[in-house]
Amino acid sequence: MAPRKSSVAKSKCALCGAKEVSEPRGEERYCRDCWEKKIAVEEIVAREFALKRYIRAHSAEKYLIYHSTIKRPCGQIIVVDDGYDLFLTMVLYPNFGWDESGYHLDGDPEGRTFAEILVDVVATEVIEPWGGGKWHLEIFRSANPDAEDWNGEM
Repeated sequence: MAPRKSSVAKSKCALCGAKEVSEPRGEERYCRDCWEKKIAVEEIVAREFALKRYIRAHSAEKYLIYHSTIKRPCGQIIVVDDGYDLFLTMVLYPNFGWDESGYHLDGDPEGRTFAEILVDVVATEVIEPWGGGKWHLEIFRSANPDAEDWNGEM
C-alpha cells in the first residue's frame, strides 16, 4: 500500500506570501518574521499615545489621552476599582481620527485602527499597573471636541 499524502496544505504568510504561517498561536496567519515586523510597527504607533493621569484617588483615577500629532487631549479614561474588578470608561473626542488605520504594511490584509491600538495602550499602561485581573471597558464617542466643552456634564 502506498503511503497516504497529507491533504492539509500548509498556509503561506498573509503578509509576505512566501513562508509558512506560525503566528499568532491558535490563529496562525503570519510567518514569524512578518509577525515580529507587524508587532514592532504597532508598538511604534502605540508610543505616539500618552496617557497622563489627571486625577488620582484611593480607588479611582482619571487620565487624559494625548496623541503626538495634536496638542489638546483626544480622549479621557476613568478607572474605578471596586475591590474585585476594574471598570474603565473611555471617552474618545472627535478631534482625532479614531477609525483611521493606525499603520499600513504592504500586503497586510489586517490593519488596526488607532482606537484598537489605544485599547492595547490602556491594557499596558493602566490595567497592568492596577494589578491586572478582571476588567470591563466601555468606550463612548463625544460629540464635543474636548472636556472643557462639556461644562462638567456627560
